[in-house]
Amino acid sequence: HMYYFRYPLAGVTYKADDASTYLTIATTRPETMLGDTAVAVHPDHPKYGAWVGRTLALPLTGRTIPIIADDYADPEKGTGAVKITPAHDFNDFEVGKRHKLEAINIMDAFGRMNDAVPAAYRGLDRFEARKKVVA
Repeated sequence: HMYYFRYPLAGVTYKADDASTYLTIATTRPETMLGDTAVAVHPDHPKYGAWVGRTLALPLTGRTIPIIADDYADPEKGTGAVKITPAHDFNDFEVGKRHKLEAINIMDAFGRMNDAVPAAYRGLDRFEARKKVVA
């Protein structure tokens, strides 16, 4: 299942009816958004290429993350913007190395959310955390 989330631009007033105030991200693993350290767009993306270098307010966390340009982002797939979670995906790990992104491990060895996530998610099983993130 694909889940869609709006990541608001940092420092801009979010308006649900104004797509210039957010990027929409599609993911199959919404719980890992808590460990995102960037959003990547293809450098030649006709819509988002100009957004590179701006920052987004990462939902639920109080952190900001950069919008980076990387060929890994496929402008024809999903929304054309991909969340980058280096500690929880092999491809994202490689993107993270290229861009010197922090890798934030958000789960323990048993798939429970650890202390790197906001307090409301700590200790939750990843599937319970997924439900709570989606809600």
